[in-house]
Amino acid sequence: MRITRILPLACAVVALVVAGCASRTRSVVETPVPFDLARDGRVDIVNVDYMPVMREVAADFPYLFERQVKARLAGCARGARPLRLDARITQFIRSGPVTTTLLVGRNQIRGEAVLTDLQTGREVGRYRIGRITIGGAAALPAMAPADARLSAAFGNEVCRRAFPRKVAAAR
Repeated sequence: MRITRILPLACAVVALVVAGCASRTRSVVETPVPFDLARDGRVDIVNVDYMPVMREVAADFPYLFERQVKARLAGCARGARPLRLDARITQFIRSGPVTTTLLVGRNQIRGEAVLTDLQTGREVGRYRIGRITIGGAAALPAMAPADARLSAAFGNEVCRRAFPRKVAAAR
C-alpha cells in the first residue's frame, strides 16, 4: 500500500528534474460567458489593475500584460461581437535566477477576469484565474521571463475558461 502512495510522488519529482518545470492551474469559473458570446465574441479592450504590493513588476507591466493577453485571446475569441476584459491581479510572485538555480523557483499569478459586453455594457463572465509554475536549474530559461510568461498564462486561462475549444470548433 505504501508503494502506491510513494510512486506518484516519485514520478512527479523525476518529471520535474527531467523536464525542468511543472505548471498547475487554479482557475475557477464564477459566471460563465453565455454560449452565443463565447462563440461570437472577441476581446477588443484589456484593462489591468494590480495590487500596490506588486513592487516586483516592471514599469511597463500593464503594457506587456495587455499585449500578451490580447495575443492569447486573439487565438480563441475570434467573433465579431466586441468584449472588454478587466483583469485585476491580486498576487504576482516571481523567483529570481539565483533562487531558481540553487533551490526551486516559483512564478505565480492570481487574479480576477471580468468580461463585459461593449454593446450592452453588461458583465457577461467572471473568472478567478490562478497559474503557478515551479522549476529548478534546468527550468531557468523558461522561468526567467516571468512577466511575459505569467501574462500569457493569464490569457491562456481566460481562453480555456471563457472560450473553450468545443465552442470554437462549432464555428
